Amino acid sequence: MSAVSKKKTRTATHRPATRRRNFRHDEYVAVDLFSGFGGLTEGIRRAGFTTIMAANHNEYKVQVHEANHSYAEHWIADLVDPEASDYHSVRELPAADLLVAGVSCVNHSQANTEKAYDHGLTLFGMHDPDYEARVTRSERDRATANCVLHYAQTHRPRMILVECTTELQSWGPLRPGSKKIGDGSTYRWWLKQFDLLDYNHKVLFLNSQFFGVPQSRNRGYWVFVHKSLPMPDLEHRPVSRCHRCDKDVEAVWTWRTGIPPTGKVAYGEQYEYRCPFCRTAVVPPMTPSITALDLSDLGTRIGDRPIKTFKDGHRGPFAASTTARIERCRQKFADFPAILMPAKGVHGSERLLLQPLATQTSQQETALLSTGQALWDEPALALAVDNYQGAPRGAGEPLPTQVGSETLAVVSSGVIPYRKHTVPAVHAEPMSTFTSEQIPGLLTAAGWFKQNGSTGTETAAHPVTDPLGTLTSRDTTALLAAAWGPALSQMPFEECFYRMMAAHEIGRGCGFDVDFRDYRGTFTVWGTARDQVDGFGNAVSPQVGTWIGERLRAVIHTPQDRGPELEVAA
Repeated sequence: MSAVSKKKTRTATHRPATRRRNFRHDEYVAVDLFSGFGGLTEGIRRAGFTTIMAANHNEYKVQVHEANHSYAEHWIADLVDPEASDYHSVRELPAADLLVAGVSCVNHSQANTEKAYDHGLTLFGMHDPDYEARVTRSERDRATANCVLHYAQTHRPRMILVECTTELQSWGPLRPGSKKIGDGSTYRWWLKQFDLLDYNHKVLFLNSQFFGVPQSRNRGYWVFVHKSLPMPDLEHRPVSRCHRCDKDVEAVWTWRTGIPPTGKVAYGEQYEYRCPFCRTAVVPPMTPSITALDLSDLGTRIGDRPIKTFKDGHRGPFAASTTARIERCRQKFADFPAILMPAKGVHGSERLLLQPLATQTSQQETALLSTGQALWDEPALALAVDNYQGAPRGAGEPLPTQVGSETLAVVSSGVIPYRKHTVPAVHAEPMSTFTSEQIPGLLTAAGWFKQNGSTGTETAAHPVTDPLGTLTSRDTTALLAAAWGPALSQMPFEECFYRMMAAHEIGRGCGFDVDFRDYRGTFTVWGTARDQVDGFGNAVSPQVGTWIGERLRAVIHTPQDRGPELEVAA
């Protein structure tokens, strides 16, 4: 029996909302296409939009979405291929004020472009998009991005928000002589259709790490606004420290190179942020990956892992490539007790726990490598000096000369330092955002206490996050120390600990409010680790959706928009 005949035939399934939705006169409604786990749904909900309908072809993801957004109706359906047994046209979905869609990332990515062209799949079958007569209906309808266009043609929503990889911009036939890169003509045709439907548009290139998400995720966001409405203010101006001006400024998003033929646009490569006054490059605050990690579980000691014989004859706890990768990471971050590292040869890059995670995909591909000491359970003091003025220092080293522009802070239990107007936290508390320039060294201080009295109970002990008590002429204050584990370079390979990131850590790293240790999150999820990682990895960061959604709602939420009856009431 062929693989095709074994495939289960299904029909599109409509699932009514399981919880009654309450309407208000000023409620704005949305429809979410390719909704997945609901990153955009949650983001725009926080911004004030109510999603009345969500659709996705994956039944499991629809069920998870439904569990978290029970006020919405759902479709389990193929929205793309009219010949599919479970096809449902987006033209038959309800009208809304806002349409959001996380269109296909897989077939826009550079790695899959050649394969898609070779097989005539999805987004890459339109040979001459500028001449409509040569584009068959089948070719047009096979594009997930075109589902957004079909909905707009039928329902004319006030606003549209599309999220995808930035490589969408190379959508089109292969460039002459290229095996992987499209010429972008289909993409330009697609944008032109929205202009013909009376929409203005703006393309945003944003990285989730600057929105409170502990993940470096570069994505493109296409905002379409009907020409009857003003365009919202979509300039991202994160408050950042300018060392040259010695003050906090609203950073300006600035091109470095422009858009390459691949369409790939990434922070630090194609764009950066600059001071609006002196034009110096600045680094916005970001959220470290340590906020998403459960460091009470350091994994298994490498020396305790079973020895295997691999196909290439290599014997050890890991394949030769993984062993080499671990050693490379240990050498690169030799002075740190733990790092995140890619578990596959072609994905991600090694990172400190004080940096955001690499972009998470549909696979479990990030590992935690540590010295395995009780360094996460015992308190410790972290101290950092701004890297423009001096490197982090250990307890046995003198501090550098302090000047007006430097920022210096102490915190306990491995929690990093912050600039002014922030509060240090102990190891059990979540960390705030920080700049990539503030990488702390490690001291060995845990807390201090007064040595007054004879019983030892006359004064209370304090963590190092507390201010010192009044200091007198007597030597009354003592420092209690807890030694941290050694750096990676000081540990034999077999003594290091290694494990893969867990599904709930990836969920937290992608910006979802999941259960975490003793914390009970608001996001409901179940299933295998593989399914969860796929759902989280393909999801839109809710926090970015909120930031854009708030600016969209501000445009339509005006007194004039509520109707003439309000003028009479006034």
